Amino acid sequence: MNKKAPGQLWLGVFVCAFLFLGQLSLAMAAPGRALCSPPANLEAARLDSVVDGDTLRLTDGRMVRLIGVNTPEIGRDGKPHEPFAVEAAKAVERFLGRDLLLAVGQEATDRHGRTLAAVYRARDRGHLGEYLLLQGLGWHIVVPPNVSDLSCLQQAEGEARKRRRGVWNEVAPLLKASELDKRHRGFQRVTGTVSRVDSSRSAIWVEIDRNLSLRLSKRDLPWFSGIDIESLAGEKLTVRGWLIYRSGHNPRYPAHMMSLRHPAMLELDKD
Repeated sequence: MNKKAPGQLWLGVFVCAFLFLGQLSLAMAAPGRALCSPPANLEAARLDSVVDGDTLRLTDGRMVRLIGVNTPEIGRDGKPHEPFAVEAAKAVERFLGRDLLLAVGQEATDRHGRTLAAVYRARDRGHLGEYLLLQGLGWHIVVPPNVSDLSCLQQAEGEARKRRRGVWNEVAPLLKASELDKRHRGFQRVTGTVSRVDSSRSAIWVEIDRNLSLRLSKRDLPWFSGIDIESLAGEKLTVRGWLIYRSGHNPRYPAHMMSLRHPAMLELDKD
């Protein structure tokens, strides 16, 4: 009998609870009813152009990066479009129109200077991120402290996964950690078995199949309350996030790294 350590049980409970709540809310919601409710204070804005599915340019010059959603990349500098990238950008244009409302995040800007916000359609306060995820035109992401729509966006993605819409129709393959090489970069979903858990002064490092290091900053540990990360050794996981290939890295460590900011970016595989 394979007895689970307390931390493993906590992670399993965490993942199962999210899945259960998602299914329950979807079952209770009437067809067409919004999952994400807008906050009271919203900022009016006007759309200038759609850069891609998760990035907008406003008429006041600001660039807005959607909170909670990552869409496939539009090809630039000779690179091809990722599957569903063009569809996601066109869906944003159809859904929003020109007048929109912003709920700026607790963390208001990213390292590129873009405004981080949930975006709503002005005429009926429809949530753009929810719409994109329901259509399977992106993936749910969680970057603390901007977590206010976590539950409803996870539910929206769950519906698309169940119905195999868009990116969930096997066009974006799940990568195996053991097969990663220097070609694999950018946003990915990766699966593998935890081979080692280590700690440094500023982070906990979770190694997957000796070929991928997940970096969990100790500043983010409060988000993992109740989860014993060290007990994950030997567990099979699926993670999502941005892969960084570290050329010229120390050969004692995996060449690929991914930051793990929130447990919602981590799935404990049942099999």
